[in-house]
Amino acid sequence: MAQQGSAAPVDFKLIRPKNYFANERTFINWLQLAVTMGGLGLALLNFGGNGIRVRISAFVFETGALALIVYAYTMFWRRANRLQRGERGSWDDQVVPVIVVMFFIFATAINFGLTFHKKAYTPPVDNLSVATMSWGLKQHR
Repeated sequence: MAQQGSAAPVDFKLIRPKNYFANERTFINWLQLAVTMGGLGLALLNFGGNGIRVRISAFVFETGALALIVYAYTMFWRRANRLQRGERGSWDDQVVPVIVVMFFIFATAINFGLTFHKKAYTPPVDNLSVATMSWGLKQHR
């Protein structure tokens, strides 16, 4: 005989804290790599000299760091939402680590290529830049 008034069976999903912590650890590791990449860009900018080549290399590293931060943030929230919904499936990301390695190789090649380029960049000289470069210098006649 069936019981009257009994509720439908509830499907309780086991939510494991280790999965949430693994998601946070992955997020923090991606941020750590982004901070390292940003630090390389700032080191180039501060200690690399005053040329346009240094600024281009620093810009490449800083842009990569910002892109990595955005990626880490979006993946953290996507995975957190998947954990809350109890989805199953593959959690691996096989494409972005390869892209990050290729980006490091590309950025380092740009840095070395611009550093060891034989022709130095010389901006065009006009009257305004000549006036501002000599501004404050004493004229000896």
